[in-house]
Amino acid sequence: MDRIDCMRAFVATVGHNGFAAAARALDVPRSKVSKQIGALEEAIGVQLLQRTTRSLHLTEAGAEYYDACREVIASLDEAEQRARNGVGEIRGVLRVNAPMSFGLRQLGRLIPLFHQQHPLVEVQLVLSDQQVDPVRGGFDVTIRIASLTDSTMVARELAPAPRVLVASPGYLERAGTPLEPTDLAQHQCLNYGYLQSGVSLALSNGKETRRVHVNGPLHANNGDVLAQAAEAGMGIALLPLFIVEDAVAAGRLVPVMCQWQAPPISINAVYPSARRVPQKTRAFLDFLAQALSA
Repeated sequence: MDRIDCMRAFVATVGHNGFAAAARALDVPRSKVSKQIGALEEAIGVQLLQRTTRSLHLTEAGAEYYDACREVIASLDEAEQRARNGVGEIRGVLRVNAPMSFGLRQLGRLIPLFHQQHPLVEVQLVLSDQQVDPVRGGFDVTIRIASLTDSTMVARELAPAPRVLVASPGYLERAGTPLEPTDLAQHQCLNYGYLQSGVSLALSNGKETRRVHVNGPLHANNGDVLAQAAEAGMGIALLPLFIVEDAVAAGRLVPVMCQWQAPPISINAVYPSARRVPQKTRAFLDFLAQALSA
């Protein structure tokens, strides 16, 4: 048994969520992938995957071993790359996951610039507004726009993501302009998420923080949908500035209650913990941090 080949099969199976997809990625028969993982489990004496007829799930031991395998393989691939092409050459497949709005509005323009700097890196971008598990998804980098609390992953803050309350001129003319947080309880609010019972917003003016319970006709997990609804006069939305800045500049949306701010959030890159971050990942993170700060 070639231990490295078995580890590659294991990592590919987790990353592609199945033996068949892993076999296609590795260009080997499906039966070989299954046998390699079975041999790996037998060699180390633990079950790595829980198999059902419909899906695969990492065991607790498998999740820990998966992180170690990714690190070993990444280090080996990078060492081989350096030996073949020299220290300055960066290549490989970089799997990136990001929210839909951020991907369309930011990564769509930035990835071509990254490609100009590192033409041998193949970026595989997956956009989703669902919070994915980076390990099970096999992602090298996951972009999250939030205040992070997950200590099982390594996170790097790339840039702040200021949020602003906005509404259309037509809505404000019809419903009036809120002046302080308690006024929002009387307005139609467009909320991120699916909490049909309403959302509690905490807003601060630097001296005090007030919390208000708001409701409205739309709950969605995509910021662009909320921005479009706000432009159509449906209500007031609290959204990241990068989503609404063009609409604000064009006058289609108007910021309200600018003296009251929501708790700060940031654009973060999350990646599996490793003693040595792969060169392709480090290059992408450095590029994003510089581009977003500009």
